[in-house]
Amino acid sequence: MKQVKLAALALGLAVGLAACGGSNNANNTNTGNKMTSGTTVKEVNPAHVMHNAMSGSTMNINMGAMNGSKQDGSASIVNKGNGVLVTLHINNEPKSASEPAHIHQGTCKNINPAPWKPLKNVINGTSQTLVASVTIAQLKKAHYAINVHKSANELKVYVSCGDLTI
Repeated sequence: MKQVKLAALALGLAVGLAACGGSNNANNTNTGNKMTSGTTVKEVNPAHVMHNAMSGSTMNINMGAMNGSKQDGSASIVNKGNGVLVTLHINNEPKSASEPAHIHQGTCKNINPAPWKPLKNVINGTSQTLVASVTIAQLKKAHYAINVHKSANELKVYVSCGDLTI
């Protein structure tokens, strides 16, 4: 029985990893690489969500590049006192950029464009924010996503996104 469970786990991991290497170009229907209110995001590969690790006190999230930005990376959320510490690591951020980041309600594929909780801007590929009065348990009860925007002047252009829930 143990061998069957291990084989099933290995197969699931192999399928998930193979899916992340693939392209999702068939779903890339956003025109002009800009998002408008109510637009459905389709560029993030949903298979990346499989890799999001969640435990009682930590969440690890894969951030997927959007709109041709090549800005993928990772995020971690850790319970810290009466809040959570959100740390972002974004690859390929343009030099001298300051990219706004937020937690939004919804998922990367169907996000509420109004920010739910602001995060510090991503600068030199990193951002770290203590978000008060939020817990990982609360984040697990609904659909949320971390979204990184191109700039303060181009908030409708999303460059990276990661779902907090599976």
